[in-house]
Amino acid sequence: MTVTLNKMIKDHFLKNLVLYIIIILSFTVGVSTGAFTVNVLDYTQIDDLSEYIQEFFYIINMQDVNNVELLKASLFNNIKLIVILWILGMTIIGIPFVLIIIGIKGFVIGFTVGFFIKCLNFKGVIFALLGILPQNLILVPCFIFLGMTSVNFSLTMIKNKTKVKHRKDNFKVQFLSYCVCVLIVIFIMVIGSIIEAYITPVFIKSITASMG
Repeated sequence: MTVTLNKMIKDHFLKNLVLYIIIILSFTVGVSTGAFTVNVLDYTQIDDLSEYIQEFFYIINMQDVNNVELLKASLFNNIKLIVILWILGMTIIGIPFVLIIIGIKGFVIGFTVGFFIKCLNFKGVIFALLGILPQNLILVPCFIFLGMTSVNFSLTMIKNKTKVKHRKDNFKVQFLSYCVCVLIVIFIMVIGSIIEAYITPVFIKSITASMG
C-alpha cells in the first residue's frame, strides 16, 4: 500500500514537473520581490508600519484573541482564493492569472517576513518562524498544488478544443478529477486555518510578551 502510494506521488510529480517548476518559480519571484520591496521603502513608510506593528503587539497583549473569528476569517480568505483559482482553471485564458495570483501570494509572505526582520532584527526572525511559518507550511504547498492543477486543467481544455466530440466523456472524467483535487485542497487548508486561528496566536502572544 505504502509502496503504491509513493509510486503514485512520484509519478504525479514526474508527469507534472514542468508545471510545478513554473508555479514554484512564480511563487519564488513573488517572495523575492516582496522581500526586496521592504528595502526600497522610505523612512516615513517604515516608521508608519513600525507604529502599526507596535499597536498590533499592544492589542494582542491587552485583549483576548477571538479564535473563532480568526478561523472564520482565515477560512473565508483561503476558500475565496481557492474558488478563484478553480474558476480560472476552467478558462482557456486563466493560466497567466493563476501565475499572477500565486506570485502575489508569495509577495505578501516575502514582504511580511522581510518587514518584520527589518524592523525587529533577530526577534523578527523568531516572529516569522513562529507567527508566519506554521500555517504556511500547509497553506503554501496547497496553493502550489492547486496552482499546478488549475494550469494543468486549463491546458487540458485547450487540448480538448482541437479534439473530436467522442472525447467529451473523457473530459467529464478530467473535470470530475479536477473538482475532487480542489475539494481535497480545501480539506487540507482547513487544517492550516485551524493552526492559524488556534496555534499561531499562542506563539504570537508569547513573542509579544517577551518583547514587552
